Amino acid sequence: MAVTLDEALRRYPGAQTFSFGDTPDFIAELTALVRSGKKRATCSSLAEIEAGAAAPQVGRRDIALGPDGEPALVIKTLELVPTTWAKMTEEMALMEGENETLEGWKADHRRYFERKGIFSEDMGLIWERFAVVEDFAEDDGTKGQGDV
Repeated sequence: MAVTLDEALRRYPGAQTFSFGDTPDFIAELTALVRSGKKRATCSSLAEIEAGAAAPQVGRRDIALGPDGEPALVIKTLELVPTTWAKMTEEMALMEGENETLEGWKADHRRYFERKGIFSEDMGLIWERFAVVEDFAEDDGTKGQGDV
């Protein structure tokens, strides 16, 4: 039984919604990385936050939407680190689970932010480490707010 967005928002009052990625295929790929446990971090650009995207907040639980726009996962933000694209560390980049090297992370994220028209080497980023609280693909209708 799929969980609707209204149901997910009732379970997690104050949650923001977002998607990992910007196209259906990329969202599906990144959501799968989170589900596998390989992806435990992400980053947001300050430009997108200044344009109205929700800023991550330590301790808040947020709802990640899948490629179909339906709730896929709930994450809890554990840590935030302000940085820039140029100053991203290898440790932080590899926790994002998408690449095997910092150079790969930089190449992929450069393309991503160029697609959005906001790339610069000194662009502000907020790196976010998170934990999965709930995976709606595994939901049997009895789960609530996890202990994470």
